[in-house]
Amino acid sequence: MKGTLRRTVVAITAAASVLATGGCAVSAPDAAGWDEQARTSLADAAGEVATARLTLETAADERTWPSYAVVVLAEAEDAAATLHDDLAKVQVPAERREVAAEVLGLLAAAATSVREARQAAVGGRYGDPALMQELDRLLQALESGAESG
Repeated sequence: MKGTLRRTVVAITAAASVLATGGCAVSAPDAAGWDEQARTSLADAAGEVATARLTLETAADERTWPSYAVVVLAEAEDAAATLHDDLAKVQVPAERREVAAEVLGLLAAAATSVREARQAAVGGRYGDPALMQELDRLLQALESGAESG
């Protein structure tokens, strides 16, 4: 009797697990939902790029400690990379594939530029004109993308 009860409990538990996990489907956002996630990601990435630029500028003017600048830039780098990775995991609606490639490209560029800003700060190079121009250009593109939707 004990063995039969145990087999029954195991069978019921296994069946419940299959129903709980096998019956679920990954939800994909509709186009409007994806657009909202993309706008939010672009706006957040713009914030990380602006933080990187301001941090470099402040450090170049000796208005912050170099070690603090590196910490701020490392946090911005992590956040920018996470924004890209999180949006890349969302299934793109078929009608948004081209736009998604552009958005993900901008988010990847933001992560790369913020990483370059951190690397520059680690090397004590705060006022690199080419990097500052790239951050400005990218910031404008991210803000434009976030506003246009």
